[in-house]
Amino acid sequence: MEDQAAEPPKRSCGTQIIFILYGVASLLGWNALLTKLDFFSHFLAGMNPSVSFSFLNFILNILFLFLLIIKKDLFSLKFQLIGGIVGSIFFLIAIPTTTMLLPKDSLVNYLVTGGLVVLMGFINALASGGFFNFVSYFPLELIVSFSAGQGFSGIVLNILEYIVLFALKGEEEKLIIIRAWIFFGISSVILVVCLILVLLNYNSEFTRHYLGKINLEKRSDIPEGSLIEKDALMNEEEQGIINDKRNVKDEKDKSKEKEINAESDGGQEKEKEEKNKIAGGGCSSFVVIFKKIWDLNLLMVYIYIVTFALFPGASIGQNLFNLKEFNSNTIIIIYNIFDTVGRYLVKVLPKTKLFNAIIILGRSILLFTLVFNWYCQDKLNVPLPATSILLILNVALLAITNGIGTTLCFGIAPETVEDEYKGLAGTSLSFFLIVGIFLGSCVNFGVNAIISTFKKKE
Repeated sequence: MEDQAAEPPKRSCGTQIIFILYGVASLLGWNALLTKLDFFSHFLAGMNPSVSFSFLNFILNILFLFLLIIKKDLFSLKFQLIGGIVGSIFFLIAIPTTTMLLPKDSLVNYLVTGGLVVLMGFINALASGGFFNFVSYFPLELIVSFSAGQGFSGIVLNILEYIVLFALKGEEEKLIIIRAWIFFGISSVILVVCLILVLLNYNSEFTRHYLGKINLEKRSDIPEGSLIEKDALMNEEEQGIINDKRNVKDEKDKSKEKEINAESDGGQEKEKEEKNKIAGGGCSSFVVIFKKIWDLNLLMVYIYIVTFALFPGASIGQNLFNLKEFNSNTIIIIYNIFDTVGRYLVKVLPKTKLFNAIIILGRSILLFTLVFNWYCQDKLNVPLPATSILLILNVALLAITNGIGTTLCFGIAPETVEDEYKGLAGTSLSFFLIVGIFLGSCVNFGVNAIISTFKKKE
């Protein structure tokens, strides 16, 4: 909902590009590590990084996203954005460096690298939670641009990986190291550009207009309407503190009003008030918004259960036109392209909860079509070109519906809650997104077990 009291500043031609780059920044750090799993597998074969990295990252990622929900002022919004990008740059340099310098396949290497991946979970929580919080206050078209930027993040990294592989062919360890330095170096430069954009645009008139809609706490020791009060409020905006802070007097007044209403309504409102008091602080705010977007939260979980049950593990495990070492990158870039297409399609699709639910629940059939493709390949001896085309279609549909479902959830949620809860709604959805990825990774083991029953014995 746009502020009716003042006209929003006109957007420059580069506003959408800026929000696309915000989307790139929110995921690029973690996407870079996932794109170079072959590098980590070379140095940490016994650690099985293609599986263990994701689970190690979940530990602090889920914990801190949850804390960002129940402790609304744990970190300022500006700190989350800047800290998420700076931290991603640090870990993009630190993780591959320690992997190369420490003894190959050693326990020390496993522990140090794994420990850094665990710590990166905190940074990923800052980046994803902060950016989803931030963009939730802006119009839907900019949320779509941000969401598309997350898709571009994967596309850019996989194109970069293709270029590096073609330019420096070979399996010698020296070449593997050079490719890694080029890849992670360019990824870090992209994040530096995104960081500069955040610093330049966070306090712009356009950004301040939308963040200024949030009700900020008025300090009791400052005269109302004074220049000191205005400066204090402006300082709070600059620090990114955009969550409402009710003062004690307002809370008491509201509590009394609700108690009066509760008596006339048979005591139902009083019971709700008591529950909120028990929850307290940020929990009470989360309860408020969860009641309004619980269905979107659950749909977000289900989106990523289905996605990660099939991608990347089960999808990449299938052959694709005998592409050999380029097989994984080809499937990943196909996924990222169609995922981005899905995010842009939201502009012309119905923006309702019902349509979103149909898309998200309907994609469940892709669980069966992927397994069927394995059956055709291994049992019915269908030629590889045919099963490769079926695999591309399956991955494309999985990606498009992922992009549509995710973007609709993040686009609908802010319009479902009051202005002061928009950011919390975005953070809540990002938390359930990570929960969905975790559960989807677990389901992936079951899908691979089913596939293994069809797969021919070597």
